[in-house]
Amino acid sequence: MRPLIGITCSLGFGESASYRLHPSYVNAISHTGGAAVILPHTDEQGIRELIGTLDGIVLSGGDDIDPAYYHEQPHVALGQIDPSRDRFELELAKTAIRIGVPILGTCRGMQVLYVAMGGRLIQDIPSQVKDAIKHKQEAPKSHPGHKVTVEIDSKLAGMIGSGEVGVNSFHHQAVKEPVIDRFTVSARSADGVIEAIEFPEDQFVLGVQWHPEAMFSTSPTMIEVFAAFVAEAAARR
Repeated sequence: MRPLIGITCSLGFGESASYRLHPSYVNAISHTGGAAVILPHTDEQGIRELIGTLDGIVLSGGDDIDPAYYHEQPHVALGQIDPSRDRFELELAKTAIRIGVPILGTCRGMQVLYVAMGGRLIQDIPSQVKDAIKHKQEAPKSHPGHKVTVEIDSKLAGMIGSGEVGVNSFHHQAVKEPVIDRFTVSARSADGVIEAIEFPEDQFVLGVQWHPEAMFSTSPTMIEVFAAFVAEAAARR
């Protein structure tokens, strides 16, 4: 039986609100041997019930996280936030880490991982990082917008290789240093912005600031991120 992977999603506002997720996430999970299910926003009891059925969790991309969760006032450039999604994903991440469910976070998902563990974010890279490069590309999602340097001794390097790697980029927020306990930095961009974090121990917890699920046509090695994650979920099952 294939490992069951839960993927978080966004939720619109108003009477026409609906759960939304780009199909590239589901395709990536299916292509690497997993079965995907989209996770609705629910309360703590719902999370406990859901997580017992899952072998792995993908925290997907999306809007900004409310800075109240890391005890900061909103920056003038803060974008749209979704309180329901923030509450759900932060509690989901904490619970998954506590019981050892493998987690892969992409873009916002990496930031959720970090905030869930007590970390803080750079709220706006263009105004808060000196000599910042462009992190919010206007090229197609499959196109590598800039390069990151992957640490040679990282788990991520075992998936996509070490040294310079081209990634896509659609964010204006990032992990803030100093890096909190349990996480190590596995990639940075040329301006020093942290682009990937991971748990160095056996538990599979990886966050990447880009969208590997959208890059298979231009960067085939990116499938290895999902392959490693699904393999870990399968082993846990």
